[in-house]
Amino acid sequence: MSQNRISLQKALFLLLAAGVLTAFGCGQITDKDRIRIAKIGEQYITRGDLFKLIREMPDTERPMIRSRGDLLRVLNDHIDTRVKLPLGKKLAAEGKVSVDRELAREQYFRESGDQEEQLRAMWRMEVPKSGEITPMMNLYGLTPELLQFNKDSIEEETDRMVEKLQAEQAVEYLAVEAVKAGKITIEEQEIQRDYEFMKEELVTLEELQFIGIRFIADDPEAAAKASAVRDRITAGESFDALAAEYESKSAADGVQYVFQSGIQNNPALEKFRGFWAAASGAEAESVIGPVYLPVYQQVARDKEGHTRTVDMPAAYIIFKVLEHKPAGILDYERAKPFVMKPLLLSKMMHLLRDERGVEVYQDKLPDPAQMQGPATTL
Repeated sequence: MSQNRISLQKALFLLLAAGVLTAFGCGQITDKDRIRIAKIGEQYITRGDLFKLIREMPDTERPMIRSRGDLLRVLNDHIDTRVKLPLGKKLAAEGKVSVDRELAREQYFRESGDQEEQLRAMWRMEVPKSGEITPMMNLYGLTPELLQFNKDSIEEETDRMVEKLQAEQAVEYLAVEAVKAGKITIEEQEIQRDYEFMKEELVTLEELQFIGIRFIADDPEAAAKASAVRDRITAGESFDALAAEYESKSAADGVQYVFQSGIQNNPALEKFRGFWAAASGAEAESVIGPVYLPVYQQVARDKEGHTRTVDMPAAYIIFKVLEHKPAGILDYERAKPFVMKPLLLSKMMHLLRDERGVEVYQDKLPDPAQMQGPATTL
């Protein structure tokens, strides 16, 4: 037997052995994916189910997984959702809970992260029947077909948000009924304990109610017009007199110059930082501006009583503060309703999980810190 033939046989053997080991390794991963980690009624949830759930989450919702605790939170959220969604649909069909679709769409937009403004813009656009590409569509690189696709996608996401909000309302409704029936009780010491635990989070944001004179930012002279109003106030004219003057001009110019609104100083909303740099701490009767106020949404009711979201345009404004509420931590008595609600909902979810035979096998969850290779790809 030649040396070359021996080498060939050895190579074939090594190749076959590697194939067996690879198959065995994949089998191990597959077997681990079948490990049961939870149960809802007669249905089991496996590791593989959990990993698939995480992989398919939208980028804006997918959590960072570093520990078993992170996996446990995802698992419990998934179980709660599977318990709540059918209840929301059932109670909505019975007329016991109701979600305003416009508010649901607004909630979806707010939770869309960096895409929020683009999604809002596409939703406002009309799909041209002629097939032409409008200047606004061209700005976002849209064809009529792509615009329609995106609008349909927004509707689908709104459907999901409606179902989510219905589910949350269902738990609230059932919690109230459970309290009435004596199935759930809350002791004072429980409220006090949770208040101490979450006190630093019970913060009221700074808030202003104001009346303003605005000049829409699309007008190239908007900033100059706002400055001219400021100059007149500095020279001694009253804000109220100027507001009345511009109110009378609104009909003739077809522009709503004077408006009333409220705004909270939410540090997470970076686009309002310039506004709050000028307005923060301003007391009632103070006149502020000119200041740039970016596009924002205001919830209002129409004449028929239907809730709708009104888009407020970007503008340069001069405004008078009607009411100022500073930021602060809620004291115990004022905070009690905010503490009791999550406590009540938590107890209701425990009750619903018990009724549906939910079991969680925490010790069967993998430790992400020890997972290597393909198993780490969630």
